[in-house]
Parts: sequence; structure tokens; C-alpha cells
Amino acid sequence: MNILRSTRFFTGTALALSALLLLNSCGSRFFWKGLRMYERERYADAAAGFEKALAQWPNDTMSWRLLGKTQMLMVDYVAAEKTFEELGYRTALNMEDRVNWAKCMMNQEKYAEASDVLESIMLNESTPPYAQKIWSQCQNQLYVEQDDRHWEISPLRFPGLETASAPHITGDKLYFSSEPFRWGQTDHTARLDRNQMWALDLKPGHLHTMKARDVVEWNLPEHDGMVCLSPDGKAIAYSKKNGNGIGWFGDAQEGGYQLMVAQRLSTGDWGEARPFPFVEKGYVFAHPTFSADGKRMYFSTDLPSPEAQGGMDLWVSERNGTFWEEPLNLGPEVNSPGDDVFPAFDASGRLYFASDGHPTLGGLDVFWTEIDTEVLPESRHWRDGDAWTEPVRLRFPINTMADDFGLVMEPDAVHGFVCSNRSGVDEIFRIESTPSTVPFAIHITDYSTGSAIPRVPIRWIDLRDGSAWQTRTELDGTLLLDLPPNRAYSVICEMPGYITERTVLTTETSQPVWEVQLAKIKTLNDERYAAKWMGGTPFELAGIEWDPSNALDRKSQFTLYDLADFLKLNPDVFLEVRTHEDASSWDLFDQPNNRVSKNRAIEIESFLLKVGVSSKQLICVGKGIDELRNKCLPGQPCASYNHAENDRTEFRIYGLLQQTPGQIDPEPFTKTFREER
Repeated sequence: MNILRSTRFFTGTALALSALLLLNSCGSRFFWKGLRMYERERYADAAAGFEKALAQWPNDTMSWRLLGKTQMLMVDYVAAEKTFEELGYRTALNMEDRVNWAKCMMNQEKYAEASDVLESIMLNESTPPYAQKIWSQCQNQLYVEQDDRHWEISPLRFPGLETASAPHITGDKLYFSSEPFRWGQTDHTARLDRNQMWALDLKPGHLHTMKARDVVEWNLPEHDGMVCLSPDGKAIAYSKKNGNGIGWFGDAQEGGYQLMVAQRLSTGDWGEARPFPFVEKGYVFAHPTFSADGKRMYFSTDLPSPEAQGGMDLWVSERNGTFWEEPLNLGPEVNSPGDDVFPAFDASGRLYFASDGHPTLGGLDVFWTEIDTEVLPESRHWRDGDAWTEPVRLRFPINTMADDFGLVMEPDAVHGFVCSNRSGVDEIFRIESTPSTVPFAIHITDYSTGSAIPRVPIRWIDLRDGSAWQTRTELDGTLLLDLPPNRAYSVICEMPGYITERTVLTTETSQPVWEVQLAKIKTLNDERYAAKWMGGTPFELAGIEWDPSNALDRKSQFTLYDLADFLKLNPDVFLEVRTHEDASSWDLFDQPNNRVSKNRAIEIESFLLKVGVSSKQLICVGKGIDELRNKCLPGQPCASYNHAENDRTEFRIYGLLQQTPGQIDPEPFTKTFREER
């Protein structure tokens, strides 16, 4: 019987070894076939060979590396980016890998992400010139000149008006549009759903004592969106929604907005509006504004043209007697591949506009430009129009992570108004230039090594009005900035692979310096650090993200691997996981079911159990919207980043560690042999 069992054992072992060798030979065969095709420049066949090799041996780093290079030669940068990302999960990327990965991102205009990939290379003293060149190209794409003025900002709320947007100043009056808030139906690009216009007196005696009750409705022809009054008050320009129709070549055209111009009659009423020429059905023409002399009209449109840069572009048309000349595109200096909208001039001739195609803090940001007087008009083609300077972006708090647009300045160039949806709905804010600022410094280091951590994302949320913006530390781990006075901020430091740090900072502190020590997940093995969280104090792990089906993405899985290692090293530690969701998808009268957070809790628990964590150490609960961090309740307007504060995964640990104080990595395991007697 023993002989039979031994025979079966050796037979099974031989079969297992044979299968292993067969799989190895299959994977090797596909790899060498892919390599031969790669050398012959048959890249499609090479990619197929490497993919088959990886199906057999998914941890073969050489196959991943060559597959990424092959996909780059095939100009498939999306696939190549994912390939190098997978390679990074399996091994330490060398310099060439990081440069190739960054190139893939740059070809998709992901310059910030490419900079993150290259940062470790730039910390080396012997960085090769070609890597420095790639880094410089990323930084040049991300760079935008910053306006040197500082601002105070406060909301201008009007009782009975739920929204207020598109401010415009003519003479001594502020005009703006409004419409009741419709949950989930806001047009965030052109704001063409507003057909009520209001006016507010800005006479010298009212400049600093404006009262919301002084606002009066402006009687106008039927219109949609922003209305602009000419400087002399004798004409208005506005958008009007088109009906469905037939295009020039017989194709059906749906919707769109045309520009209308109306003149004031001797009776004071508005005459019959006439359509602006050069308008085509099916496209949006919006946000008209007049030049200071009233002879030019600037507007934005998505009309395709050889001169168009993409999205909504700014155009200008000059009035010639009773006719309007053919519009000219403001050119690539002003217009971007994104949307460039809401033009307005100040008294000095600066053109302010909003854009999401130039580098922004998030959404639409306010920029200014002006005619470049150093460029002679005769040196340009007439179709190029005026030469404009490179756009300059205004600082926080005018620009935030939300949509900020429609800035207008008063003649004193100190006061003005801007529109923003930082509270979740469009509101008008009063702005005032101020020389008063508070300098602040942040220094971020690694808890274990004490070395500086470069390019850490830091999010600032103003506790007064909910405005937010995001900064990054420099390569030396420091950040220097000037903050508006009399403010308090919720500050969040999130770096993938580290435990998130949160605090509240005020500009009234006597020592405006924040020293931050970020800790990696394995630092929980250090009893001195873990004491901060033991007993159920919640913490978050940066990098936990979900795909549209509420499954963990690859980066999140590798983050949880470190947490699983901590739990397996400390079997007496108990982990509670609470998954939360935001209320952005729920209306006021909806009944939340917490289904999303419950599915996420199941996903995390299943993953941790799959990688070897004991079920006795886990409890995962989906809390839904029961524990919101802020006032973003169902049906309540809130900015997306405030909703994101509630969409989180929290961890709580209880129990005892197996490691000694100060020890992070476990002691190497050695087998103890019993002595022979």
C-alpha cells in the first residue's frame, strides 16, 4: 500500500513538473516569436506575441517592457501607458521605462501625470540631458503666467434669486442674469438657460453699500443667457435659441443659438431685433460684449472653421456703418483646444475671459490678455487680426477648482465682480484688490526616512465660502504661498501609497509653517506611529479609487496589498472598513439605498480575504450617506470637490501589534531546531 501511494505521489509530481515545463516553453515560445517580429519591425505581430507570452506568465517584466515599446512604435499611446503602468506594479522602473511612460502621457496631453512619473528621475544628481529635456517640456506645458494681484472676495446674494451669473457693467449699473435652480440640469459651459435679467445701481454713493433689495428686473426682448448693453446704451446683443431647421446642404440642424442685436427707439423701448450675420444653425453663438467705443463686438462660438482652435472660441466682428464685418478668430494666443468664453473689457483695454483649455486650477478659470503693441499690424495677415499677449491667469480666490467666469472690473480697477459655482450653483462674488496677504510655508517629509517628498498634492478648502484649489510641493518637498487674511482652511495631503493627513489651518497663526510627516502603510507596524490610530481613530489611504462598476482599480489593489501584509503580520489586530458615498446622485425627495457603498464594502472585504487576511480580523460596512462630512445633503447644491469629501473609504484598527516600538519591517523568520539529547 505504501509503495502504491509513493508511486502515485511521484507520478503526480512528474505530471505537475511536466505541465510547468510545458507552460514555460509555451510562454518562452511566444516571447521569442514576439522578439523576432520586433526585430523585423512587424510590430503588430510582435505585440500579439508578447501578449500571448504574458497570458502564460503575467509577471514576465521583459515581456511587459517590450510590449510597451512595441505599442509606442505602433503609436498606440493609450495602450502603451497602461502597459508601463502594469510594469510599474511588478518591478522597479528604470530610467528608460519612466521616460517612455511619460512620453505616452505627453502624447495624450497628460502633462501633470507625466511629471509625476518623471519626478524620481529629477531627484538624481546625475539625471541625463534627455530626461531633463522631457521634464522641461512637461513643465512648459503646465506653466501659465500668474497675475500678481491679490484679492478679497465675498458672495453677493439676492433674496428670491436662486442663481446669478454673467455679470456685465455698463455705465453705473451692474447687469446680470438669473434663473431658478434646477437640480441636475445646469448648463456649465455657456449658461444659456438664463432668461431673466436684473440690474443693480453702482453709483459712487452705493459702491460700498450695495443692498440686494435694490436689484430690479430689466425688461428685455425674449432671450436666452447673457445680454450685453452697448457703452452708449443704445443697443443690446444677446443669444436666442434656434428652432430645428435645414442646413445649407440639406442636412437637418437641431438647436443652436444665434446672436440678435436690437436698437433702442426714441421712445426708450427696444426695436425689432435682427440676427447677427454669419450665424449658422446648429451652433452656439453666445456671450456678446462690445469694445469701449462700441465699434467691435466680441463673442464666443463653437462654429467649425480653419481658424478655430477647438471647443468654444472667441471671435470679433467690426461694425462698418450699419453692417457687421466678417468675424475674425482671436487666434491661438487667446483661444485654446477647450472652451474660451465670457469676454469682457476693463477700462485699460484688458480683455478678461474664461477658459478650461489653458492650464487651470479646475473647470473654467479667469484669464486676461491685451493687444500686443510690439507687433506691427502690417506684419500680420488681415485674417489673423490683432496680435494678443499670452493669457495671464488670476490667483485664488478668484480662480478655484470650480467654474469661475464672467469677471468684470469697475473703472477704478480695484473693485469688480466674478461669477462662480463653488457653492454648487452660479453666484456672483464681489472682488476687491488688496495688498494684504499672509505668507505660509509647508514642508513635507517621509515619517520613516525624514527625506523630502516631492510634488505632494495639497487641497485647500475655504471654510467660509467652500472655495478650493490644489497645490503641489516642489521637488524639495516645500511649498511657499501667500494666502488671503482672516481665513481658515481644511487642508488635505494625499500621496498614493501614504496615509492621508488632514488638518485645519488659519491665517491668524503666529507661526505660519506646517511641518507634515507622511507615513507609508507599512509604518503602521511601528507602535509609536500606530498609537495615533489605535482605538478606532479613522484614517484614509490615498489612492483608493473605483471604476464605474464600483470595482477596485489596479492602483487601489496594490495599495490594499500593503494593508493586507500589515494585517497578516499582526493577527491580533482587528480592522473595520467603512465605505461612504456622496449625495450628488440623490434628489431632495429620493430615498437613498446605500447600494453603492455596500457593494464597495463587499469588494474590499472580498479582496482582503482573497489575499490571505483572516475573516476574524475584518468587518466591512457600507454607510452610504449616513456620515457626511459636510452639508452636501441630497438635493442640496454643492461643488463636486465638496461632494468628493464625502465619497471616501475609512479604516479603523483595534488590538495589539506584534512588533516592538520603532520597528517597521518585521524581523526575518528563522526556524528553531530542538537540541538533540
